[in-house]
Amino acid sequence: MEQQPSPMSPAIQSWISALADDLEKRKRDHQFRSLSSVGGPQSTELLIGSRRYLQFCTNNYLGLAADPEVLEAAHRALDRWGFGSGASRLVAGSMESHHALEAELAEFKQTEAALVFSSGYAANMAVLTTFASRHDLILSDKLNHASLLDAAGASGGTSRTYPHKNYARLAALLERKANTGNPEAIAESARSRVDSPVDANQEPSRTNQRIWIITDTVFSMDGDLADLVQLDRIAREHGALLFTDEAHATGVLGPEGRGVAAMHHVEAAVAVSVGTLSKALGSVGGFVTGPRQVIEALINRSRQFIYTTALPPACTAAARCALLVSRREPQRRKRVLALAEHVRSELAQLGYQTGDSESPIIPVMFGSSQQAMEAAAFLRERNIFIPAIRPPTVPPNTARLRISLMATHSDAQIDQLLAAMKALRHKILRPNMP
Repeated sequence: MEQQPSPMSPAIQSWISALADDLEKRKRDHQFRSLSSVGGPQSTELLIGSRRYLQFCTNNYLGLAADPEVLEAAHRALDRWGFGSGASRLVAGSMESHHALEAELAEFKQTEAALVFSSGYAANMAVLTTFASRHDLILSDKLNHASLLDAAGASGGTSRTYPHKNYARLAALLERKANTGNPEAIAESARSRVDSPVDANQEPSRTNQRIWIITDTVFSMDGDLADLVQLDRIAREHGALLFTDEAHATGVLGPEGRGVAAMHHVEAAVAVSVGTLSKALGSVGGFVTGPRQVIEALINRSRQFIYTTALPPACTAAARCALLVSRREPQRRKRVLALAEHVRSELAQLGYQTGDSESPIIPVMFGSSQQAMEAAAFLRERNIFIPAIRPPTVPPNTARLRISLMATHSDAQIDQLLAAMKALRHKILRPNMP
């Protein structure tokens, strides 16, 4: 006799009902999200269903995600190594392409060593959950990427945020800490480094406090830049460690695309830095760069590194090729930055607020989620794809369109975007737009 499946338990029914109520509330509040199914490669145009759109919402800043040379490198890696790496790096998954990419990233960033992770999120989590302890104070810009904020919270240390780019407030927090603690001990412990072998996941024995200042260098929803010169000064004054996330700067800003630290001439001031392979470099994964002891400590202690399967070698081969192309063809960086400057200027003349953007990321502020969604729908009717960005991704009452540009956008495509933004301005925007 065939056994009948057991009915859903009351506990499961109650849980599903609560989830349904939450989803309905999100719909009422204009915060419900759904996925679009994109056909074809990541390029200046997207195929969604049977309709083709111009896209201005990708992080593929240099247009390398579908570049023929990058694709050919990935194909060659598939032929040589297959697809999956099959194991973690400490077992059998540490393939030649991983080591070659890490050597090239270290040379590119002009640092001693690099280590590749499965994502930028994992890399940020690795740094703070490995090196920060319950004794430490972690000070983070309030608009840092969620991965940095989550990593600070997961570290076990005391985590505090300061208002966005309010470095006077940051300094005041450190002054207050110095006045209530032992500044000499704090400064000395902050200058120390983990340089002795330890068991995986075991924190080195210490009771002194380190201070960490952590920041994005390009803020992902606003496109503005951290002032690393000021942060270097504050860190030195208070014996703090500066940890930067260069995800949206890598390949785009600074000499050879090395990032904002190179752009501000403070690379030596950064204790540890994270970058990404999944934005301007068109592949997937994240990486950490820094002193060799930092990288070796991560290999030995980071749960995010030890307990995960290595990136497929086709991904690392694509990233290697993209890094080569980005350095060989500086005109890509110049092109995307020039386009961003042009679009910001034109939007300002139309009366839009775009904040302090200095990158290919240009926020167009609307305030309410409903109005941002109406704007996105208006543009989509005109075959332009820019989804609305709403809380909790951004703070309350700061819903926006997040325009992001590619070096491969043509002048005609930019003109089409600006014409649609002009029509949007006249059609549906209220006179009291922020």
